Amino acid sequence: MMQMQTEKSSGYSVESQLRTRYAKRAGAFGIVSNLLLGILKIVIGLLTGSIGIVADAANNISDCASSALTILGFTLVEKKPDREHPYGHARYEYLFGFTIGIVMLLTGVVFAKESIAKIIDPQELSITAVTFITLVLAIAVKVVQMIVYVRCGKAIDSPALKASAEDSRNDIITTAGILVAMIVMAISGINIDGLVGLVVSVFVVISSIRTIKEQVAPLIGIKPTHERVKMISDKIMSYPGVLGIHDLVLHNYGVHNDFVTVHVEVDESQSIVEIHDIVDKIEMDFKDELGISITIHMDPVQVGNEKLDAIKAKIAAALEKLDREVSFHDVRMVDGKDLTKVIFDCVVPPEKHYSAEQIACYLKQEVKCDFNLDFVVEIDIPFC
Repeated sequence: MMQMQTEKSSGYSVESQLRTRYAKRAGAFGIVSNLLLGILKIVIGLLTGSIGIVADAANNISDCASSALTILGFTLVEKKPDREHPYGHARYEYLFGFTIGIVMLLTGVVFAKESIAKIIDPQELSITAVTFITLVLAIAVKVVQMIVYVRCGKAIDSPALKASAEDSRNDIITTAGILVAMIVMAISGINIDGLVGLVVSVFVVISSIRTIKEQVAPLIGIKPTHERVKMISDKIMSYPGVLGIHDLVLHNYGVHNDFVTVHVEVDESQSIVEIHDIVDKIEMDFKDELGISITIHMDPVQVGNEKLDAIKAKIAAALEKLDREVSFHDVRMVDGKDLTKVIFDCVVPPEKHYSAEQIACYLKQEVKCDFNLDFVVEIDIPFC
């Protein structure tokens, strides 16, 4: 039991070992199948003189290299945190998904150039029954490949394997296009090999650019999914004594390698020891049950203050009228001799451009009470 807890606390759980096992098996299958297809297509491409088939063969060889990179990537992901990388090495998965995209892009560009040369100077082709059999076989193998990558990618939620699945889908489309072109050329005698090779290359380039963007986004930092945020929020709110949460920030260092900070609202009438016990239990449960390192800032709030509750209700109505995407939290009230200060944080999406002064002036006009109010507003950006 103690060993399992140690593994979880280090970010190296049974789940991470299972992910690595799935990925390595999928990668090994990709290496063998792509290498065999690449060799077979090179032979057929050289015999027929088709740039389209040779381009497709080179694409398979690059896929073989991508599968090798997948295995290498997950081997690095498997490494435990160290002195230089205390958050672990799980982001290597994104880097190798990015590398697969770069390999796809270079392959597409190189064979786009070769295809243009074939359009300008077409060469006679030698199309036989073996050509068609090879292409049909290649499509069948790629379909199996795609199914393996899709299932493994979903099972372990792997960006790298999902990128490989998309690459296999592209290969099915391109090889099918070459097969159709070969049939057309065999029937009509019109040489469209260069044109087909160019179309295939353009398709590969467009797809690779999309893959690169998808893999780079998590490295830059993206908004976590609604499902992930809801799971974390609902679990925190399930604990007795938690009145609300805000300022939830999720830092991701690889698939299922999350570090979370959050403000938790609790009744200010409770003792510090009681509040600490609540916070401590939440943090320990998240670590043990979900493998998530969570740091909680405790926010004491007044409960049962009718004056404050009335002001909060009026603020909520006013902000709803202004913009439904704007919310607020951490409301405090400071009573003075002639003026009551209302201090709170206002959550404004990045694409909105409300300033703290604008919000304060707007509320001063909209919120009417029997006493003088002054609003002190701090603008927050919603990270989740």
